[in-house]
Amino acid sequence: MTANAILRAPDAQGRPVSCANDTSSSTWPWRYIRLVNKSITTHTGCEDTPSGEVPTTESTDSNDSTLETATGNFSISSSATSNHGTTVEVGLEFAYQAAESFDINISYSGSITGGPDVDSASVTFSDSEAGGGASSGSSLSGSITRTLPASVVPASYSATLNASIGIEFPEDVCSVSGGSADASATLGLEFLD
Repeated sequence: MTANAILRAPDAQGRPVSCANDTSSSTWPWRYIRLVNKSITTHTGCEDTPSGEVPTTESTDSNDSTLETATGNFSISSSATSNHGTTVEVGLEFAYQAAESFDINISYSGSITGGPDVDSASVTFSDSEAGGGASSGSSLSGSITRTLPASVVPASYSATLNASIGIEFPEDVCSVSGGSADASATLGLEFLD
């Protein structure tokens, strides 16, 4: 790996600026923002209303954004499960300066499983480059190589993988669902010479 940077300071959005594809410097380490977001909806039973019994749910969301130091290639993984609806999103984002263009490879793998009755399901990959997207109903995996152009001012790159599934309430909405809505997502970044 070669260092091609001119400066290393936060960009206008406060993101760390990395030196092209060089992860060897301990003085100016290569950094990225690691994102892991989860949304879980659990079927808890029902409540009586004037129009009949209505299913009840509880929802929890967690959003984790941390600044990480890369010492080489890296990956981000997460998974979650519930008895009604689950969404897992992983992402990475960084800014860089480089005197020469450089290549990275982004690998992605996401899957969803659920039952007994799946109401909605999708796995979607996208990145900040034009044409960088793919989607599927239950699983998606692949990789894409990106050439990031030379840039004297900070340039940025980001990628996300989202896996989401929802299952229907049981016929007796007062019986807590015994179903399972499982989602998992993994993104990896490889520096190419």
